[in-house]
Amino acid sequence: MSAGADRRVGLSWAVASAVGSAFMAVPWKLANDVGSAAHSVLVLLLVAALGNTLMSFGQRLRSGGGRAGRLRAIDFAVAVGLAGFTLFGNHLAALAIQEMSPSMMNLLLRSELPITALAAWVLLGERVSRRFWVGTAIAMGGLVVLQGAPSGDVASLRVGAMGLAIASAACFAALAVVTRAYIHRIDPVGVNAVRLWIAVGLWFVFNDASGIETIPPDQWRYATAAAICGPFFGRLSLMLSARTIEAWLSSLVMLLGPIFTLGTAYALLDDWPTRAQLTGGAIMLVGIALPLWRRRR
Repeated sequence: MSAGADRRVGLSWAVASAVGSAFMAVPWKLANDVGSAAHSVLVLLLVAALGNTLMSFGQRLRSGGGRAGRLRAIDFAVAVGLAGFTLFGNHLAALAIQEMSPSMMNLLLRSELPITALAAWVLLGERVSRRFWVGTAIAMGGLVVLQGAPSGDVASLRVGAMGLAIASAACFAALAVVTRAYIHRIDPVGVNAVRLWIAVGLWFVFNDASGIETIPPDQWRYATAAAICGPFFGRLSLMLSARTIEAWLSSLVMLLGPIFTLGTAYALLDDWPTRAQLTGGAIMLVGIALPLWRRRR
């Protein structure tokens, strides 16, 4: 397969990941409307972990018990590292959002994109063009239009709170860089399974397990659908995209998630996007497309 074809495959996986994250939003909202958020998270992690584990076993069966699906030390090491960055990233985000609005938090978390680009440049030698920075600025502006300007007085935010949010974004950026660095040496399915089982174990450390037996059937259904779309299909697709495209490019394409969410919300919930959301989505598309346009020879 040519380099151009490889790149198109990687972009396709990244777009698929963005689509998965968009389709996750609707059942995830419904699951949290039915029952407690903690129980939704547990079901989400359990279903995604089981799905990845079954797929890993399936790979091994198809290979006749060969190397495919068999985890090695490096798989476990990378999985532990990814689980650690996921844990710290979410913990820092939980601390930061206590002192700012969700819209401001969302914008600060999008600093993951430039952080990913800089880290991949320094650590992996993946250079970015000027068009990337221009496109990122346009896409971020479109996000502001799509979701509305951050509520609250920006000047009143403590530097510490903003630092926590940016540190959280750095942890999520590390997920993309580490995946890109080791993707050709690991089994993505097995690594994702181990990462999720670690997350399941940590859930019981930080949450009260009482009441699990009373989780409503609707919550199980909605959270299961969210798990299939997001942590299972979405995360695997993003990891597979790292095989052929740069870490910054995967992160850039993931900005399509909020745009796709507008479509899924309308299709499934009959929630028609506002004019500002449509305008912001169009601006974001321009920003995302700009680094992908190739100059004519």
